[in-house]
Amino acid sequence: MNYKNISLSIVLGLAICQGVFAISISKEIKDFDINSIEYVEEEEVISLGFNTADYLPESFDPNTFYFDVNTVDYINDTINDKGDFREHLPVGFDAYAYPTDVQSINYIDANDTIVLDFDTNKYLPKNFNAFAVK
Repeated sequence: MNYKNISLSIVLGLAICQGVFAISISKEIKDFDINSIEYVEEEEVISLGFNTADYLPESFDPNTFYFDVNTVDYINDTINDKGDFREHLPVGFDAYAYPTDVQSINYIDANDTIVLDFDTNKYLPKNFNAFAVK
């Protein structure tokens, strides 16, 4: 029992000492500057499997503009101020007109079948199944 009391006293003494030293602050707190972090960026090497320089002109420079926008000749097309394009449409065209007769209605039947008279089985391997999962 004496051994237990001594070991318990030592553990409590060490805990109290830790608490006493934890209260005293001996270090100065410095403000953190995020700009002080150095960021190292690794350069990625992308391999395309072929040399791209073989497909470019001999004196190619990616930083040089080879096209000058000022050399483009623009065609000034005269359009009405209202944007009237009626002269380009058929005579009597009305975009909002409803069909006037049955012949002007285009009806597509979902049950229509198209026969091509072409047998694809002649050109496919035996026991071919397009929906088979491998």
